[in-house]
Amino acid sequence: MSKVVVVLLPGGTPQYLTVNDNDTTITWAVNQTQEGLSGLTLPIETYFCEGEELHFARYEPALNGAMVEPYFHLSA
Repeated sequence: MSKVVVVLLPGGTPQYLTVNDNDTTITWAVNQTQEGLSGLTLPIETYFCEGEELHFARYEPALNGAMVEPYFHLSA
């Protein structure tokens, strides 16, 4: 079986991924390096609302003012 995860990134449109039911994290590619893609490992959070399971993976920059723009290439 599989589940749909809503990926929430700062300043962007939500992305929808289909993952295996037993997955607890996703890796989101955010930067191209000489070694390949680097990314963030985001935990999958599960919430229950009116009998439905909702799955989210979200990135929240550290409270120390971390810069997000250099890493995310979002387009409208």
